[in-house]
Amino acid sequence: MTVREIAERAGVSIGTVDRVLHGRGRVSPETKERILAIIKESGYTPNPIARHLKLNKKHIFAVVMPALDEDSGYWRIACAGINKAQKELAAFGVGIHRFEFNRYNQQSFSRILAGFDPSRYSGLLMAPVIPGESRSFLQKLPEGFPVVFFDAQLPAFSPLTRIGQNAFRSGLLAGRLLEAFSRRTGPYVIVSTHGEDFHIQKRIEGFQAYFAGSSHAPVVRECFDIEHRERRESFVRQLLAEFPFIDGIFVTNASVHGIAAQANSRAGSPHVAIVGYDLVPDNVRQLEAGTIDCILSQRQDYQGYQGLYQLYRKVVLGQEVEAEIEMPIDVYLKENLPAYSTINARKT
Repeated sequence: MTVREIAERAGVSIGTVDRVLHGRGRVSPETKERILAIIKESGYTPNPIARHLKLNKKHIFAVVMPALDEDSGYWRIACAGINKAQKELAAFGVGIHRFEFNRYNQQSFSRILAGFDPSRYSGLLMAPVIPGESRSFLQKLPEGFPVVFFDAQLPAFSPLTRIGQNAFRSGLLAGRLLEAFSRRTGPYVIVSTHGEDFHIQKRIEGFQAYFAGSSHAPVVRECFDIEHRERRESFVRQLLAEFPFIDGIFVTNASVHGIAAQANSRAGSPHVAIVGYDLVPDNVRQLEAGTIDCILSQRQDYQGYQGLYQLYRKVVLGQEVEAEIEMPIDVYLKENLPAYSTINARKT
């Protein structure tokens, strides 16, 4: 039943029905009771999309994330999902304003968001990959301001929705896979790429838990400059000098390709088993070439896509949203890459 049909049955104008539905303006008690009885009898529920279009209200959501070219282009893929959602929702007045920061420079985060005015935005989609600065920023937002996290999370902070993988379980799986691809002689090395990032630490803990009690307990080495070619190459040289018979390497982010290409280019040396994350173009090429054995994907494009839709459902439609959307841990070998439908697009 439509508002017009309710008005006709009640013998009133559409405007009167609208005032009753939204609790504004004056309506006599008798008329209000008659309209509410018809609504109850018919099972009518308002259409929030139609009402939104009628009001023609704009909703701009802030998106706070690392620069798109960082982490080997990981964030560019995530942003593609956000942009796809925004295009689908543009007809409903949804727009985005993206704030990009350098995740390797904490001051960059504060500088980019120094003038952030929450009154200009209907909500926030955020990748809280710099915990300290992210927490300080979020604490300054008005109480109840709609926030959705993707890719990472912040302990003790409850957004509308968290979107991402179970990082500990992905680390466990990475340990099992690396052992399967290796000679099982050890040693195994974890390359930690982001010291304070909560989900990176959980990946490490999961990997270590898999080898708990093993004679090949993994060692952790930090390479926070993994995006910088010369520093990364120096790190790998030192790593191979320290562990000349290294059996496997677990890289905790999308920049595994740089480690793999160098570690498996030593003439006469046995293959080093390597597991890392994310189907960025360089990782795909190294996986196809055999220098990377396995990639764990977390569907970052879908995370971004769902993140904006969660805000839309809550803010625009007034619907309840899921507190957590857990991404599956997709496992890719060179043999099953063609099954990934967008892989060719990601190479360009």
